[in-house]
Amino acid sequence: MKFSSWCILLASTFMMGSSLCWADSSGAADDPSLRTWTNKNTGSTVEARPVALNMKTVKLVTTAKKPITMPLEKLSDEDRAWLEEHKEVIGKPIAEWSSMPSGPVAEEMKGKTYMLENGKLKKRDGKLNPKHFILYFSASWCGPCCRNAPHSVEAYNRVVKDNPDVEVIMCNLDQNLDAAQKWAAANNMPWPILLKEDLTELAKKVAPRGIPTMILVDKDGKPIQSSQNMEQLVKAIGSNRSSR
Repeated sequence: MKFSSWCILLASTFMMGSSLCWADSSGAADDPSLRTWTNKNTGSTVEARPVALNMKTVKLVTTAKKPITMPLEKLSDEDRAWLEEHKEVIGKPIAEWSSMPSGPVAEEMKGKTYMLENGKLKKRDGKLNPKHFILYFSASWCGPCCRNAPHSVEAYNRVVKDNPDVEVIMCNLDQNLDAAQKWAAANNMPWPILLKEDLTELAKKVAPRGIPTMILVDKDGKPIQSSQNMEQLVKAIGSNRSSR
């Protein structure tokens, strides 16, 4: 059987009920629209991207570029909730997905953060569509913060940078942009930075008494766990998901 025919057969079985998954998941880490869909009536699954949505159906395109039109009533509750959350970007270029706020935290942060570019802090947004944020409260005048920063930079580049489920926002408590910029450049900080004067209401609500402190929150701003260890909080995301 040719590969193209095999792909068509797999798409058909998703609609009919056989429990099959796609072996080719290449690009999943780079494409936030690619996910596994479940037929709640049969339990069958398929990995695909949504390209069109209306009141009754969603059009999916598999990793083998085969179209499937799926009635919304046959999708799992999780699938339908995901579609409602992402309805504004379905059908748009993949590049636009990461710039769409996923909830209140991202909506408040959009357009307010800076990122290091050629040694200067420029107004830039980081990932705005993850399921979790780590609000990293720190400042250059704080000795423990200065000792913590290099380890946090290393952890970010290793476990957060390419992780679509989480973004770090440094809530920098320095007095001005210049101080924040010097500190960011000295440590080559890779994350979005929110200045003290721009702290959002959600950030103020969870602000700790001491720094450095990182607060893991969901996309709605609900605190989950605090730590000085970024990698520990990233691991907690998996534990939090499995406990639900």
